[in-house]
Amino acid sequence: MKQLLLAVPMVLAASAGAAQDVLFRSGEHEDFTRLVATLPSAETDWTVSRDGRFYTIKIEGDAVNLRTSTIFDKIPRDRLANFVANDVAGELELELACACRVVSIPYDGRYVIFDIRDDLPPAQNDDMPQVPLSFGEAVAVDKPQRQFRFSSIEASKPTPTPVEMAEIKPTEDYSDLLALDNFVERKAQVQVLRGDLIKQVDRAADQNLLHAQTQPAGNGLVGDPVKMAESPMPPMNGSDHVPPQAAIGLEGQDLNIVAYNVIDEVGRDIAALLSGQVATGMCLPDTAVNLADWSGEGTFVQELGRLRQDVVGEFDRTNEGALLEMAQLYVHYTFGAEALQILELLPKTGENSILSAMAYIMDGHEPPASNAAFANQGHCSGNATLWAALSGETLVGDSAIKGALDALQKMPRHLREYLGPKLSNRLVAQGQTEAATLVLNGIERTSLKPDVNYDFAEATLNAELGNTEEATEALTEIATQNSDIATTAVIDLINTHVKQGVPPSAETVSLVGALAVEHKTGAMGPELRRAHALARMLEHEFGPAFKIIKDIETRDGAKAAADVRTQLVLAILEHADDFEVISWSIQERLAAPGRISSDTALKLAQKTFEMGFLGETKRLMQAAQTDIPSDEKRVLNARLALAEALPKRAEAELMGMETPLADRLRARAKAMAGDHAGAARLLAKLGERGAAEAEAWLDGDLASLTASENEILRRASTHLLPPEDTAELDAATDRVTHGMLARNRALLEGAEESRGVLGELLNLHSLSEPSS
Repeated sequence: MKQLLLAVPMVLAASAGAAQDVLFRSGEHEDFTRLVATLPSAETDWTVSRDGRFYTIKIEGDAVNLRTSTIFDKIPRDRLANFVANDVAGELELELACACRVVSIPYDGRYVIFDIRDDLPPAQNDDMPQVPLSFGEAVAVDKPQRQFRFSSIEASKPTPTPVEMAEIKPTEDYSDLLALDNFVERKAQVQVLRGDLIKQVDRAADQNLLHAQTQPAGNGLVGDPVKMAESPMPPMNGSDHVPPQAAIGLEGQDLNIVAYNVIDEVGRDIAALLSGQVATGMCLPDTAVNLADWSGEGTFVQELGRLRQDVVGEFDRTNEGALLEMAQLYVHYTFGAEALQILELLPKTGENSILSAMAYIMDGHEPPASNAAFANQGHCSGNATLWAALSGETLVGDSAIKGALDALQKMPRHLREYLGPKLSNRLVAQGQTEAATLVLNGIERTSLKPDVNYDFAEATLNAELGNTEEATEALTEIATQNSDIATTAVIDLINTHVKQGVPPSAETVSLVGALAVEHKTGAMGPELRRAHALARMLEHEFGPAFKIIKDIETRDGAKAAADVRTQLVLAILEHADDFEVISWSIQERLAAPGRISSDTALKLAQKTFEMGFLGETKRLMQAAQTDIPSDEKRVLNARLALAEALPKRAEAELMGMETPLADRLRARAKAMAGDHAGAARLLAKLGERGAAEAEAWLDGDLASLTASENEILRRASTHLLPPEDTAELDAATDRVTHGMLARNRALLEGAEESRGVLGELLNLHSLSEPSS
């Protein structure tokens, strides 16, 4: 009994030791509510998941004792409304009482901090714990920025052999624009980037795109082998280097984090700012394109007069500051050409490069290739995104589109009315019809009488949305007006008719022809000549259309002419008769290389082959040469070979093709080469029993025809099939038994049957009379 009593406390102690305590302590702060969990050991794994306003903290382990009784002793229920602890599952479910989020931060191995913060935290929040990063290295701005990086674990591995990189053209220097000489300003920008980094990590975690890796077995050092998760990261080159200390936690532990793509780019931007440089992947600040501050306090005439007086200072020296303000004033009032003239007097700097690009946009032109001020800005979300879209950049993501719309709304009214239609047209070209609709709706609400540019943008949007009648009507009205955009409206009107396949009115065709002659040497000349040729094409006036294409080839080059000629040939194939098709093919030398596209040449070759013009078909097939021949082209080559009685070439063209059409052509080739048995097998496989039996008959395979559905072939094969030995013995016995008379009678009957079978065969394969 004494031993039993001693065993009871030991069992209780063992059961109590099996459960691992996880203590949760709480604390209230001004901007967040903090929970700190004390894990049983540094090797204990934990995860955080979200479902709406519910967060679930799961502590891994066989038996966990969640000590949560004191959570609400020090915090109110403003952010954390309630919690439910499940010791068996090791889960603590948090119910939030606000539009908040839970930020988890490991600390000192055994501790995990869970902060309940507002969904959009302020950028400058010094209380937020951060994972320290090492930015001791200087980040050179003239080196290309990689899109992907590797973790601190791979940083300790031997550096791969350097790969020779192509010479990179130096980028524009915007250091004078950003004014990084002031440390306070640099620190503010670092705070903003830090907030962006945290938001990117949280967003990736919410979308299950970022998962924490379990701590590897070993001593926890950076060099321990770890099985990395598969990722689309490209091979590393020698130009990459991530300091091993970049992933070390607050107390020196390895956090085992892999950061790449957008997150890594933000980290490099922070490093560049701290080192007094500007990262190449950084978005331009809003101050770089702040047109609202470039107008001055007076009217345009007053400000221009003031600046002209300040242009020349003492000793006739030019005041570059006044020239810069004058260029900004011109851009603010949409005088792009005047601003460019002023900028020619100023040095080439990053700020002036941006201003020059804006001046080009104000005049309705894209910045030249040498001016890449707004390149790679389509993913940003600031005011520069608007100018990136207007310069031809593609906007990436909802934040970029929202940034462009917000930037437009911040502008003065005259700039919204002037740039809004241009932005709408750019968005329509990118397929962002909803955003384009918002732009036009905003202009309509603030402008009592929108100008013709608004009408043109609305017509372009209607054409993209499928409202072709409204678009055609609006474009027709704009085209007949005496405005700068009338020429562009005529071109878009023709393009709308081409999409509909409906010919324009005679007045529209005459108008585009007259404009093409008027602007033949201008910038709109190529587009007008193309529109004129397409208008003639829609009217089925193929002769005049080919004449216009010859003019296009002379003035605009062979490629521009080939594009329009390809569309014209497709229209001819669809609407012209056979004689016109072959006539235009020979007359316009369409079989010559480069005259039309390869696909169109192949379609024209199929048409000429069906018409029996084998020579023209072969020339068109030469014009349709491609690096990798398509199945369609191989089939047509096989048909050409069969037409020229070249069965082996036809079979070579069809090698590797396993389609019914290929098998049918292959059977024809085998039959032409004398392999009727092989042709019969292919035709039987295709289910064409009649053609297969015909090939078997030509091959002499009478045994396979005894069960034919064709009664004539069945009787003929049975009659012609040689008798077996037993049949010959029976016949000899009959001759002995019945005598000569019976044998002769049998021969006469057999001859009569043979004549009947042969007659049926001749009728089955009778030749038709030739047509006169």
